[in-house]
Amino acid sequence: MLNWDLILFLAFILIMALLILKDRKKVKREGIILIRRTKKGRDFIDRVAKRNPRLWNILSIIGIAVAIPALVLVSIFFINNAYGIVSGTVKEGGVRLLLPGPVSAPLLGPAVFIVPWWIWVIGVMSVMLPHEFSHGIMCRLEKIRIQSVGWLLLFIIPGAFVEPDEAQLKKSKRSTRLKVYAAGSFANIAFAFIIVLLFTALFTILFTPAGVYFQTVENSTANLTGMSGSIIEMDNQRIVSPNDISAILSEHKPGDTIEVKTTQSNYMVPYMYISGSAAELIAPKPAIVTDLSDIHIYKVTLTERPDEKGKAYLGISTSDKPTYLLGVDPQLYLSISMLLIWIFIFNLGIGLVNLLPIKPLDGGLVFEVIAEKFSRRSAIIVKAVSGIMLTLLIFNLIGPLFI
Repeated sequence: MLNWDLILFLAFILIMALLILKDRKKVKREGIILIRRTKKGRDFIDRVAKRNPRLWNILSIIGIAVAIPALVLVSIFFINNAYGIVSGTVKEGGVRLLLPGPVSAPLLGPAVFIVPWWIWVIGVMSVMLPHEFSHGIMCRLEKIRIQSVGWLLLFIIPGAFVEPDEAQLKKSKRSTRLKVYAAGSFANIAFAFIIVLLFTALFTILFTPAGVYFQTVENSTANLTGMSGSIIEMDNQRIVSPNDISAILSEHKPGDTIEVKTTQSNYMVPYMYISGSAAELIAPKPAIVTDLSDIHIYKVTLTERPDEKGKAYLGISTSDKPTYLLGVDPQLYLSISMLLIWIFIFNLGIGLVNLLPIKPLDGGLVFEVIAEKFSRRSAIIVKAVSGIMLTLLIFNLIGPLFI
């Protein structure tokens, strides 16, 4: 049987190799990295920067305000995670490299998370474009010359860059350097939040409340009648929330018989939600979806609530997972939603890791500017912090393999 995942992955690598071979006269090797520089794109970046400088200046200030606290928080996370690995409270490490592979579904491995190569390519492109574009805009906003733009390749890992005039940038004001250095990661973090908003908008447009998912309580009348699925109607009244069920039951007394309509064709799809938990700020959460193709009608005699005399009791416990009707093909929605989730993960994850105070990452450059403000020995401090944080990063990746 043909392994199409492997065939397409090899075809992807072959196409990349052929493109490099075709353009080989303009591709240079620097160490183990292949780099292709060009002047194209500079004028476009310049035009965008000049179009609305006030907006870009506001965003640059917000970028600094986001980048500096994020630098501190992501550093604390890696320190705490490393301590957790040493103490044994963190078993899996919590940090992995995202790499492409000939797989049809994400595969968890030691220190790596292998995702389908096409998801990885889209994810990386979604990171590189806003990241480097933002660096370029901030350079031109602050009158820093752009020497070139281009792409690079480390083995099969692509990258993009906007190359400013380093000498001019180093001589510029601290505020200018902070704006330029913070712009890339801020763009990725902002794009991740835009994905959440897009996901929320899609969910609002495509989903209609359609019932309440439940489980029956053992030995209750609902349990004995075999009820399951999601309740969509009770007493010929539409049900869209647990409060609707409570309101109908409050109009009845023990011994009454009511008609309950349920749908059995339920499945779960992900959507983005915002949680109040510090550990789970933004994450995909499952929702129950039904297509109303398998409806059952039950006649249920109500009993008395065990905790409240005289009150009607159906004998179910409702779920916090809402039930919806989906207005498009479920497979199409699942494909789009999973791609958006991966774009979110790539942008938020890489954006935050890039803010680690490790030079030459953006976070290291931001930290260098801050250190220069407060210490004459900033170069030594930056090297020391970079070395420590790089060691922590590597330990977070491979530490669980040895401890």
